[in-house]
Amino acid sequence: MIYLSIFPEHIARIGNFYITNTLFCGVVASLLLILIGFYIRLRFKEKPAPKSIQNFFEFLLEKILNFVTSILRSEKLAYRVFPLIATFFIFIVFENLLGLLPGFLGAFYIQKGDIKIPLLRSPNSDLNATLALALIAVASIQYFGATTLGFKKYLKRFFNFTNPLKLILGLFELLSDITKILSLSLRLFGNILAGEVLLLIAVFFLPYFLPLPFIFLEIFVGVIQAFIFATLSLVFTKTALK
Repeated sequence: MIYLSIFPEHIARIGNFYITNTLFCGVVASLLLILIGFYIRLRFKEKPAPKSIQNFFEFLLEKILNFVTSILRSEKLAYRVFPLIATFFIFIVFENLLGLLPGFLGAFYIQKGDIKIPLLRSPNSDLNATLALALIAVASIQYFGATTLGFKKYLKRFFNFTNPLKLILGLFELLSDITKILSLSLRLFGNILAGEVLLLIAVFFLPYFLPLPFIFLEIFVGVIQAFIFATLSLVFTKTALK
């Protein structure tokens, strides 16, 4: 029986440090993306072949840059924010789709008594991973806001002592920024975990071709959730720049 819980499972231990299946998979995903990046860089051509991986990534990044520019209404700001938004989208999509490959949630596992613990599990089904992404997003939003508007002007958004009403509104704005961390992390975590549970149940009861519709559904959900996370981060950044 494959064991899957709301928490990541421990698969190894180094001293007092536990390695979870989601952490292991996250490292694998990061290394694969780094290798793909080096591969594209080493084989870079000014006129790549129409069906080459370089051409695909150039097309993807161009679309993301255009989207960022259309939201921020400023090419200068778009070029500053673009690397973060593109990284969020590509990294989350890659992790989500990696979790749908054969070998995840069952083919490779560690036996602990009567329980089989999956060796590979999508990193975004771990709240720790999505919380880390949300913290990076919100911290980056504050950085872009402070460096664009100036530290004093940006700080005045939250702590405006000119009158009591503005101070109260500023504190609500601060609380809103804190809740963005929960909003971003829980949305991504909940959707990916629910998808993994659905696939595991479908594969267990309907092990052959019937799970295919669920796999296509999860591909769609994985891309959409990455898009939502990146878009919300972008919209929150635009709000911080006002």
